Amino acid sequence: MKFSKISIIIGTQKGGTSSLFNYLSQHPQVSKSKMKETDFFLKDGKWGKGIDYYENLYAWDLNKHLTALEASPNYTRSLNNVRKVIQRMKTVDIRYKFIYILRDPVQKIESMRKQGIYQGWYAKYLAKETPNSLPLNVIESVSYAAIVDAFTRNFSREQILLLKTDELKKDVISMTLKCKICPFLEIEPSFEFSLGKIHNSKNSYRTDTIWHYLREARYLNPIKNIFPDSIKNNARNVLARPLMNQDQGKVPPLTDAQKDFIRAMLKDDSHRLETEYSLDISNWDLN
Repeated sequence: MKFSKISIIIGTQKGGTSSLFNYLSQHPQVSKSKMKETDFFLKDGKWGKGIDYYENLYAWDLNKHLTALEASPNYTRSLNNVRKVIQRMKTVDIRYKFIYILRDPVQKIESMRKQGIYQGWYAKYLAKETPNSLPLNVIESVSYAAIVDAFTRNFSREQILLLKTDELKKDVISMTLKCKICPFLEIEPSFEFSLGKIHNSKNSYRTDTIWHYLREARYLNPIKNIFPDSIKNNARNVLARPLMNQDQGKVPPLTDAQKDFIRAMLKDDSHRLETEYSLDISNWDLN
């Protein structure tokens, strides 16, 4: 391959992957993928295009870049995805670095359900919910220790950086980048990142917005580089508002019994995050 190292933000969905991808993309030693989520190692159609297709997603400059970068949280949406992705990764002779952002499981599922219901893909899971439980496929997406296990069985522990969403908050992200992420990726930690951008506004995933239709029709592509980020972000926040006054009640909240089900199903997994992977999750809603 034309580059020797790829850094992949593997999740979790609704955990801050877009923000971190955009921050790291500013670094002069990082070559970002043309689209944030390449899904190359997951989607059969993309994988079938071969490694040359993947290489061409990056404007790699041997004289300045030290790592390529992509962010594909779908890689860890399920354990089946994880197994498939790892199997394919091992066939490509390249050095991998993985960043896995972990979010409170209850909050993550609530956010994921909302996104999935608006976009339509969660309907099959919603049909399997009961007032007291959730489908096991949904629980898998937050079985963090099990997912990390799969990676550590195939890659060294030193190749995986575990972060909590708390570490990406506005008041601490600069320190997290400088002291944890840049050293892990082996890029210059003294680089000054611009941290004022807003990524994934609260309505950006909805399909009933002007922003969605413009983006899907690719009308934004010719003009996206003309305007500064401040103007684009303001326009996005306006255009991402729903076209119709949809009732938020269309997204049924998790019941208390469902939340208890999540906690019970993840009890052992969460315990192993603390004991085996030294992750402090004391502020998660697990009791």
